Amino acid sequence: MKTRTKWLAMMMVMVLGVSTLLAGCGGKSEAEPAADAPAEAPAETETEAPEAEEPEAEAPAGDFVAAADLEVPAGKTLRTLPVDQAADKPIRIASICVQNNPWGAAVMVGQNYAKEVLADRNCTVDVISVEAFEAMLWTSTIENCIASKYDAICIFGVSDELNPVVDAATDAGILVYCFNGDLPDTQRTAWFGMDDYAAGVTAGETIKEAVADGGKYAIITGDFAVTGHEKRRTGCRSITDEVEGLELVGEYQNDDDANKAYSLTTDIITANPDLDALYVTAGGPSGAAQALEDAGKADQVTLVCHDVLDAVADYIANGTIAVAIDQDPFNQGYEPVVCAFNKLVADQDCEEINAYDAVIATPDTVKELFPELFE
Repeated sequence: MKTRTKWLAMMMVMVLGVSTLLAGCGGKSEAEPAADAPAEAPAETETEAPEAEEPEAEAPAGDFVAAADLEVPAGKTLRTLPVDQAADKPIRIASICVQNNPWGAAVMVGQNYAKEVLADRNCTVDVISVEAFEAMLWTSTIENCIASKYDAICIFGVSDELNPVVDAATDAGILVYCFNGDLPDTQRTAWFGMDDYAAGVTAGETIKEAVADGGKYAIITGDFAVTGHEKRRTGCRSITDEVEGLELVGEYQNDDDANKAYSLTTDIITANPDLDALYVTAGGPSGAAQALEDAGKADQVTLVCHDVLDAVADYIANGTIAVAIDQDPFNQGYEPVVCAFNKLVADQDCEEINAYDAVIATPDTVKELFPELFE
């Protein structure tokens, strides 16, 4: 009896041992969900992700507004669209412009729009302001961008004094895109802007027609050291210097400042009360226009300038400004940035020379050409 009892006890121990072994190997998938649910959660989440969590998880990789669906600012046309593709890795673009006049502010609008458009394409755009056209300031700013290892830099091609630092950037593997002023003797990738010499010729033709019987005119330029301003000034003089009886009473620099343009214009018409025409090659034409109005000369002096902006729109409409030659500052800020992005992300090249046709606004056409300025 004791032997049988002992045998039964041994059998019970063996059965319990096997049960415990089975529980340890095969029973865990049924026994642990309640106690260890967090450990099993990733497997369930991965299975359900396409419906429940995909939009948020994949946003950085490709959830962007398609180019065809972009909301374009009123009155603007995008000359280039961004590729419908996000960067595989974060890219950084610096866009630099002078901020001492309304034109620079209009360029910044384009730069900031490009920044907004590219933000969801894994691209950071840093809009950087330079206080003036001094080459040393620009060189220092570009050197800082090189040290910061940007993937691309977009710059106002102020003058050929920037050539060495631009080539230093390209030697470092950074794409460089110029706008407004070109630097063709560098390794820059492309240029965007208006033919400044041709625009100056247009200004000269306007003065020639307005002062057909001979008379006096003056030129106020932004900066004699800025390539674009010089092209306009010399383009104008290529026409006016050949007109018999047309006298240039002086050429002055206003540093793109409206207050300086006001003072200079006041001094010019005080010294030359019989002045017939005035050409402002760059920033500050609103100051010149106001000076003519304050002196009662608005209907006697033909004022020619550049850029149809808020600051001058009313002066054009009322006839104080006879002709304004627009160069699309919005796209000068926007397009180089987008072209740089397209090259970096999709190896999509743009034209090396992107020349913008000048838009000529007069008192009769300005409201039709730029309705957004009069809303």
